[in-house]
Amino acid sequence: MKTGLLFFLIVSCSALNGSSAPAQGKYNYSYSDVSGNFRYQRDIRFIKKKLVTRTQILVPSAGSDRIVEKSVTVSQLGTVKAGRSRSFVVRPLASEFTVWLEGKKYSSRMQLDTAKKSMRVTLDSPDAKWKGQSFVPFPPGKLFCFFSQIPDCLYHNQILEKSLSSKRQSFDFYVVWDNYPYVQDQLTNVGKNLFSLATIKYDGSPKGRIRYILDVEDQVLLYQFTKNFELTGYSWISQGINLVKPGEEVKTEEE
Repeated sequence: MKTGLLFFLIVSCSALNGSSAPAQGKYNYSYSDVSGNFRYQRDIRFIKKKLVTRTQILVPSAGSDRIVEKSVTVSQLGTVKAGRSRSFVVRPLASEFTVWLEGKKYSSRMQLDTAKKSMRVTLDSPDAKWKGQSFVPFPPGKLFCFFSQIPDCLYHNQILEKSLSSKRQSFDFYVVWDNYPYVQDQLTNVGKNLFSLATIKYDGSPKGRIRYILDVEDQVLLYQFTKNFELTGYSWISQGINLVKPGEEVKTEEE
């Protein structure tokens, strides 16, 4: 990934909303990690040529479910000139992330600053080390995806389709941790930076699902999709995290 970050003029491209695209709307999942079992919601919308993804992790209860983590991520959809043609691109613009830890609220807000070629990060928390504002420069590269938007971002960057067609080829991109810096404190060995270089490649089709293996920070995540690239779940093996459709299990081996 030697080419520099392109701060380009985005143009509209109706092809991004092709018939094979995963549908807009709200998706429900079961989520589990070392702390227990939860309900997970993903809401995907296209608003004024922007991809908006909202996620929530909730504790099921007899009354109103309690939110323990939520995020909103916004990326620009469009194309950029590449030689004599144009390539589809997704550019991270902004995010808001909130998590409640031991009853205390921790939040972060991010906003793309094109003049500084950086992400402006604003933190608010009970801890002094996680307060205030900073600017984090983008590393050299062209493809960037918010962590919460990885399925949507990779689809609209055509990486999922390219990887399916070229089964032995891997594709590089940068993960932008919209849950930064709290994810680095909650999880084990996920680095300490806002940006992490990642690699994804096709990894088989168990039970009619399309599976991809994602390597990031020397860890492995397995993502599974339908033939229309609707996310059916993922497994973050080393962290004990599983996201599945209600009543299903993530398959980590070919059956």
